Amino acid sequence: MQTAFDIVIYGATGFTGRLASQYLTRAGHAEGLRVAIAGRNQEKLQAVAASCDRKPQIIIADSNRPETIEAMVQKTKVVLTFAGPFAIHGEPVVAACAKYGRDYLDITGETPFIRSMIDRYQAEAEKTGSRLIPFSGFDSIPADLTVYLALAAARSRGFVLDDLSLYYQIRGGLNGGTLESALNIAEHSSGREVFDPNILIPDPNWSRGPRPDLKPRFEPVLQRWSAPFFMGPINKAVVRRSSWLRAKQGKVDSPFQYEERMVVGKKLGPVQAGVATGVLAGFSVLSGNSLGRSLLRRFGPKPGEGPSDEARKNGFFRGQLVGRSQGLCKLIVRMEREGDPGNDVTIALACETARLAAENAFAPNAKGFITPTVAFGDQLTKRLEQAGFRFRTEFV
Repeated sequence: MQTAFDIVIYGATGFTGRLASQYLTRAGHAEGLRVAIAGRNQEKLQAVAASCDRKPQIIIADSNRPETIEAMVQKTKVVLTFAGPFAIHGEPVVAACAKYGRDYLDITGETPFIRSMIDRYQAEAEKTGSRLIPFSGFDSIPADLTVYLALAAARSRGFVLDDLSLYYQIRGGLNGGTLESALNIAEHSSGREVFDPNILIPDPNWSRGPRPDLKPRFEPVLQRWSAPFFMGPINKAVVRRSSWLRAKQGKVDSPFQYEERMVVGKKLGPVQAGVATGVLAGFSVLSGNSLGRSLLRRFGPKPGEGPSDEARKNGFFRGQLVGRSQGLCKLIVRMEREGDPGNDVTIALACETARLAAENAFAPNAKGFITPTVAFGDQLTKRLEQAGFRFRTEFV
């Protein structure tokens, strides 16, 4: 397939889109990669291009004019999109990639939107050979990949994991695009959809497992208190889709339960876990009604805004996946990296995954809507290690 570009970054003038454009064109990095940036505003795109070490070409494309999206898609192997909320701006890009057999990646956490895209475009994508890989940022690669590594490690030692809990430690800020996407989900989707662990699984007979634990809890393996993690329902749905897709390929996982938690400081652990749980509940209440959403939009970051360079530099992400078998801890998988999780980390994850797609480093038989681990398997771990991520598996 001859194309003008390897990767087109759509939504390049937004906060994360600008960072991704700079990431993929920085000096000494992926020198041979043919990158273009796309959006609807020529002047803003020129400003983004001017901020890049290697100047990308510019494409004018607008999701409100699907013909411009189709023209953009036909010029590239891979579209990496940051134009959210994806439920508003995403469908024309998905539709064009499925139609023309191009590969698609995004950083969405909008599971109801992706389920609707699966229902509409999976069959066409399978026919054209398009690979569509949503959830390729901080939502939800750490969850998808640590579970993949834990299950593989358990198989190598001949035991079965039936309970997996991923504990996050993060420091970072919120950008306006992420906030707007979260509010759009709350406004247009029911709580039942968002918290449905099987929302990404078309099979109505696939088991659902127990309800999540939404209370503060002490984790004896880590000796830390924890609260529910705010992205847990989304990441859980992606982990479960990966397992379902592997089963369709004949690689059946032993049944396991999965949940996510956020650990708090050692001092006043029960109090901090209770406060964190309360803050999460408060955000849910505010985002669940129009007045609360108005307040969050008024006082939160606006689309295009995000943390300062200094704040992003001082951020970090650490994940510890505790794997149990019949109640006994058998292993811990650790994944970590410096940088703001929702911005720097998510950019590195999305851009490196897009590079793998541009290199056609897909696992055999990967097509249609797939998850990052189903798309790339062990290649994803190797690439992320080269990008500064650290992994360690400890057997207990």
